[in-house]
Order: sequence, then C-alpha cells, then structure tokens
Amino acid sequence: MTPQSETGMKERETKRGDIVRIREEWLDPGEDGSITYVVLEDRGNGRVLVQALGTGLPLAPTYVYDIAWLRYAGTVPSKMYEQIF
Repeated sequence: MTPQSETGMKERETKRGDIVRIREEWLDPGEDGSITYVVLEDRGNGRVLVQALGTGLPLAPTYVYDIAWLRYAGTVPSKMYEQIF
C-alpha cells in the first residue's frame, strides 16, 4: 500500500484545502519539488486551481494543474484554513 503522502491525486478525491506537490516526473529542469501548494478549487475535467505556499510574496502565485501531475502531501491545518481561504 502506498503511504498517503505519496498518493497520486488520481487515486483519491481532491478537495479544497489539500496540500500537494508536483510529481517528480513533471518538474521543470532545475526544480527540486520543494514547493507546496494548496488546492483552492476543483476546475473540472481533472484540473485544480492551486496556490503556492511559503513563497514570501505578497501575492502568492496560482496555477491550474492536471491532477495527474500532483501528489497528495497533507491537509491545511484548521487554524490556517481561515488565513488561506
């Protein structure tokens, strides 16, 4: 059985507040995969809107990714939920 932190997003239901990382095979050259993202909403057709976490930028970057490119890395703690959403 695959540990939950390594579960691909196709293998589980995505929901708002999930923490995800880009799967290694989808990283651009030079990226180390350390950036985490929070799922903001399901865009349908296997795509989600995500926002980068911990960038230090006043407006964190957002992206739409195919869920096959992502792996589950946890859930936003309830005390942080209101700050993000």
